[in-house]
Amino acid sequence: MHHGSCLCGSIKYSVDDNLKFIVNCHCRFCSKAHGAPFTTLLFMPFLKFEMMEGKELLATYEVKSINAMRCFCSRCGTRLYNYSQPGGMISLVVATLDTDVQIHPVANINTGSKCSWFRIDDELPQFSSVPSQSEFRQLLSH
Repeated sequence: MHHGSCLCGSIKYSVDDNLKFIVNCHCRFCSKAHGAPFTTLLFMPFLKFEMMEGKELLATYEVKSINAMRCFCSRCGTRLYNYSQPGGMISLVVATLDTDVQIHPVANINTGSKCSWFRIDDELPQFSSVPSQSEFRQLLSH
């Protein structure tokens, strides 16, 4: 079990996941939402996420372009995750985890819309959009 929180500590959550589907997302939404060239995300089923404290402080913003809700702390503004109800999945912002664990991204995704001034210089596979489930499985088998 892993635990995380927002910047002010008002929202606390737990995650029952193996932390394998981790990617560096370079989409324009992530860049703008974080003021950085990419965001490291964990893709996981929403059913493995549990809000422990501060549920009443959770605010949402609909992101129509990705058919998801951006969920963040209404007190400090920390983006915690995106939730896609049709798929039952969330993309959790890895930097909000409080548990001290080894994080290993498996790919750079949405590189087709990355910031033009940022050069990706790691050895991870690159995908111009979001990889399919079969592509994710293949990445994890290496």
